[in-house]
Amino acid sequence: MSWRSHERGWTWWLVGMLVALGMGIATPVHGQGIAVRWEKPIRLSDPNQMAWFPDVAASDDGTVVVVWSGGVQRGKAAFDTLVLTKRQGDFWSRPVDVQAALIIQGMSFVTRNSILIDRYGDLLATFRVPTTLFFSRVPLPQATLASAWASPYRLSGSNVAYYNELAVDPYGRLHVVWSEITITEKSCEGCSEIYYRSSDNDGETWTAPKDLSQSPGYDSLKPHIWVARDGWVYVTWQEGKGLSGWERKPFGIGLTRSPDRGRTWLGPVLITATVGSPQQGVLGEDGQGALILIWRTAETETVYFQRSTDHGESWSSPMPLPGFRARPWAQIPYDDYDLARDSLGRLHFVGVGAVGGEGQVGVWHMMWDGTTWHGPFLVSANRNFPEWPRLAVSEGRQLHLVWFERDPENMYNSDAGRYTVWYSTALTDAPLARRTPMPRPAPTPTPTRWIPLTPSPTSWIPQVTDLPALPPGQPRPDADATRLILWIGGGVGVISLFGWWVRRRMD
Repeated sequence: MSWRSHERGWTWWLVGMLVALGMGIATPVHGQGIAVRWEKPIRLSDPNQMAWFPDVAASDDGTVVVVWSGGVQRGKAAFDTLVLTKRQGDFWSRPVDVQAALIIQGMSFVTRNSILIDRYGDLLATFRVPTTLFFSRVPLPQATLASAWASPYRLSGSNVAYYNELAVDPYGRLHVVWSEITITEKSCEGCSEIYYRSSDNDGETWTAPKDLSQSPGYDSLKPHIWVARDGWVYVTWQEGKGLSGWERKPFGIGLTRSPDRGRTWLGPVLITATVGSPQQGVLGEDGQGALILIWRTAETETVYFQRSTDHGESWSSPMPLPGFRARPWAQIPYDDYDLARDSLGRLHFVGVGAVGGEGQVGVWHMMWDGTTWHGPFLVSANRNFPEWPRLAVSEGRQLHLVWFERDPENMYNSDAGRYTVWYSTALTDAPLARRTPMPRPAPTPTPTRWIPLTPSPTSWIPQVTDLPALPPGQPRPDADATRLILWIGGGVGVISLFGWWVRRRMD
C-alpha cells in the first residue's frame, strides 16, 4: 500500500473521530448498554399565541393527545382556554380550544391541566375555570369537538385551586390530587394544602375532598400521584413556606400513602436531607416493586434519588443521579420533573437540566432498569428555556414527551411572551404490550317508581235501577246481536259447502 493510501486512511480516520466526538458533545450519553433515540422535536402551538404547561396522553392504537394552557381573542373578548391537538398516524390536528373562560378586567388564569386515557378509551381531563378545578371526559375520537365533552364536574372548594394531577388504577378507580389555598394565617398567607378525591363510576360522582398534607403552617404545592400495582397509592408534594414568592425556598418533600386504593391514608411524612433542601420531588415504582424518589436541591445543581422497598417506611441514603445537572434554581423555581414506566418495569425520568457551562439548559431523559441508570439522553436544546416536561407511554414501549419553552426576550413576561409547546417521541426496546379498551357497559335504566293513585271521593250514592222497559214485541239488544252472529255464521257455512260441491264437480 502506498504512502498516499496510508495518508487517505489516516485522514478519513481523523475525520471519523472528529465527527464521533462532535456527536458525543451534541448528545452526551453517560450510561452504558442501552441507547434511546429521540426524534426531532415538533412545535405544536402557534408561536403567536400563548402556550404553556402542557400534558400528554397516548392510546395503544397510535392516537396521541396533547393539551396546554392557552388564550384566544374573539373580537374584543379574551379567553383563557384549554387547547387540544390530536395526532393520528403522522398528522396532527389543528389546535382547538375545548374549554374556555372569559377574561374579566385583564385578569388571566392558567388552566393547569392534567389528562389521561381510561380503560374505556375515553379522554379524561382536569382543568381550572378560572380558579376552580373541574373534571370532564370525552370519547377519544371526538376529543377535538368542544360540544362532545361532558358537563364539567366541580372538584375543588371555594378557594383558589392550582396544581393538579389525575391517575387511574387497574380497576378503573379515578384518583385526583390538587393544591388549594385554604390558609389565611399571617405566618403563611396564601398557603395551600394538598387535597384528594376518587371516583368509582368513571367521574360521575366523587368522594368528599380529603386534606392529605395537613400542614396549616406551610405551603404544599406540585402534587404527584403514583398508583402502584399492589393497590398502594402514593402522593408527593413540595413543602415550604410562602412558595408563591421568589424569595422563599422549599425545604422538603411531603409524602403520604394509602394501602387500600385511596380509602384510608397513613399520616404524612416530610423527607429532608443534610445535602440541601429537597424539592421538585417525583416518585415511581419500578418493575421490582421498589419505590424510586427523585428530587433536586436549591443550593446545588445535583439531583438525587432514593430507593424504598417497604412502601416508603424507610429510604436509602440519597445518591446523585449520574450525569444529570439541574438547572439553576434562580432561573426557574417553578419547574417540575416527571416519571413513567414501560412494559419491562423500567422507570423513565424526564427533566430540564444544564447543557455545557454557559447557563444553557435542555430537556433530558434517563432510564432506571432496577439497578442502573442509563443516560442522560438529550432530547432538545436551543436558545429558549424549556420547562414543565410531561411523559406518557403507549404500547408499553413508545415514549411521548411534551414541554413548553420561554423565549429569552420575555423570560418572565408571560403577557408578551412567545411561549411554545413542543413534542418528541422515542421507541425503546421494551416488548410490545397493547391494552385493549374495555366495552363500556350499557347504562342500566332507572325504573320509574309506581305510585298508586288514590281514588277521589265523590258524593254520588249508588242506586239500584231496573232496566228500561221496551215496547211490546221489541227484542232486547243482546238478542239482536246473537241473531246477527247466527245469521253470519250460517251464511259462511252455506257458502263454504257450495264451494266444496263445485270443486268436486269440476274434479
